Amino acid sequence: MVGRSPFYSYGSDQVSLFKRIVQVKYSFPPGYIVTDVSQDIIQRLIVRRQANRLGCLANADIDVREHGFFQGINSEKLLAKKIQAPWVPSLRDPLDASHFDSYKHIEQEQQTKRAILSSKQQELFVGF
Repeated sequence: MVGRSPFYSYGSDQVSLFKRIVQVKYSFPPGYIVTDVSQDIIQRLIVRRQANRLGCLANADIDVREHGFFQGINSEKLLAKKIQAPWVPSLRDPLDASHFDSYKHIEQEQQTKRAILSSKQQELFVGF
């Protein structure tokens, strides 16, 4: 909704992000950018215990469809593909990814140097 995960914390690395996900530590940007109903559905979907998660309760997917976030969307028409998409991207070809963020800067980063195992250490893994 705002272009980043609720688990993201400015300046944190990937390991910190994964820890926040596992610990279910999240926050929403200040200033009511994310509406109360939006926060509610996110909070109900990212519950750690699956048995308590929205969509995993007795009413299954009906709970998700009837949540206030989806008010005004006819789920039957949506599932039958009878609702026209509000935006259809123009594509140059089937592999066009121009509408996605570029991660080339990450792909081109130098790998951190890792210690090379000694011959003795390598022997420990023979046959593994």
